[in-house]
Amino acid sequence: MKLSNRLSAIDNLINTPYDVIWDCCCDHGQLGMALLKRGAAKQINFVDIVPALMDELKNTLIRFSDQQAAACQWRVLCQDVATIELSSAAKQLIIIAGVGGELLLRLVQQIIANCPVKLREQLSFIVCPVHHTYALRQGLQALGLGLIKEQLVQENNRFYEVIQVSFNSQQPLTAAGAEIWQHTQAQRYLHQLLAHYTRMLNKDRGYFQQVLDDYQKIVIN
Repeated sequence: MKLSNRLSAIDNLINTPYDVIWDCCCDHGQLGMALLKRGAAKQINFVDIVPALMDELKNTLIRFSDQQAAACQWRVLCQDVATIELSSAAKQLIIIAGVGGELLLRLVQQIIANCPVKLREQLSFIVCPVHHTYALRQGLQALGLGLIKEQLVQENNRFYEVIQVSFNSQQPLTAAGAEIWQHTQAQRYLHQLLAHYTRMLNKDRGYFQQVLDDYQKIVIN
């Protein structure tokens, strides 16, 4: 099955080997299955809280297990993503996409809180929220995560930011983004953000004026 633009962008970012990849809020598991097929990690973990989806996914993986690389294992976990515990020193990537930025940040915060400090340098994230990206970026900054790669993705007339971060990166993550503004439709996305946050001034002028100021500083060539 062909991946969506968002999932393809995430898939393309994963070009170094990992011991474990977590496909969180995985829905039908399309991204994780693509990673499994190409052996992107020694183990792929599929995580979602919806039992019916996880049962269906597990049956699919069993049915097509003969097509999987022998060296690549998988697990299907029906649980809250916030309860993930990283107990080994393996090189691990956690992918969270398809949820709002505020929820996504809470999930990342809890995963990190559950992770021993000595294991964090082996941990990285790829996140792709459906909204509230500015607040998510601020939260990731506060956690001490640095930027590996970011890009803007257009899908079904909407824009999404795909952000890859880790504790090892020395490249600062900015609240308004940097590399995403190289996209051919970046000007259109910027106009949408400026219009949105102008409307939000009535709710909290102090905070949203700061957001507007940050986006108004962006110059797109």
